[in-house]
Amino acid sequence: MQVQYPKHRWSDRFLLLDLLEGLKTTFRELFKPKVTIRYPEERLEPADRFRGMFRFSYDRCIACKLCAIACPIDIIYIDVHDETREVDGKSKKIKVLDRYDIDVKRCMFCSLCEEACPTKPKSIWLTTKTYELATYDRNDLYFNMQELEYWDERPKYTGLPEDESLTRIADERKLIGEAPRPSTLDPRP
Repeated sequence: MQVQYPKHRWSDRFLLLDLLEGLKTTFRELFKPKVTIRYPEERLEPADRFRGMFRFSYDRCIACKLCAIACPIDIIYIDVHDETREVDGKSKKIKVLDRYDIDVKRCMFCSLCEEACPTKPKSIWLTTKTYELATYDRNDLYFNMQELEYWDERPKYTGLPEDESLTRIADERKLIGEAPRPSTLDPRP
């Protein structure tokens, strides 16, 4: 027995309803007003649930190492030693945190370390609003316990580089024999 397929109608080929269905979002956004921001000078505030740079609290941490175990790419390094202290006349064995380091250059900001933390409130959290972590040196993205605890706010915009780079370029062009360009002689304010 042969299967009989229905014949295509000419309207199925020419109406392109599927294409218009896909372009629905494009047409909807086409007439909305656009938002433009001059980025380094003006910055958007991230949403409340944004996963930004880590914060760490030494006072809240109980040195359980659950955050290091929960990390899927093993970027949290914790060193702990046991210490015996007298509490209310009894000797009590407690864990003391020696090292808490995070290699942020490999972090995927999944927040599993925050979910694994058993303390209330959390001793590590990723809900800071810092998203500018770019640096010229990879070693700057390796944070220790003190840097994570005293992470104040996002880096400040310092402006364009000094004029000495522009004058150096102009001097190099003079040595080569090129005519200096007007844009290199007069830096923009």
